Amino acid sequence: MPVRRAGRERRAGPASELGLGVIVRVLRVRVNASRVSAFNAVFRRQVALLRQQPGLVYLKFARRLEPDGGEEAILFEEWQDAASLYAWVGPNLAEARLVPGARELIEELVVAHYEALAEEDQESFAIPPSAAVRA
Repeated sequence: MPVRRAGRERRAGPASELGLGVIVRVLRVRVNASRVSAFNAVFRRQVALLRQQPGLVYLKFARRLEPDGGEEAILFEEWQDAASLYAWVGPNLAEARLVPGARELIEELVVAHYEALAEEDQESFAIPPSAAVRA
């Protein structure tokens, strides 16, 4: 049965059966107060470049202001498959691919990857739906 998500058609069922290994990539950065404005300007270019990449299904950039005036920001990317992610990042997934000028503005950078679990694929979840309702 087809399922519509973000303008793309996907079939319901276990991702492993259908080859739909959706990959979530999360970049978390910490920026000093003196660099927040410059970082936000540069990172708008990062988001614009990412939106052009084949295989990118979803992108969200969010930030949180810190009491010291600094900023913590996350870039949440969802890729249709590992091949698309490698095409964007290159061979080292632990490295962030950043537009020129971004890295110099970042105090701390963490990159993490996750396998997205399809809502239709109840076997992928550790807690059965009936148990989650009781919790």
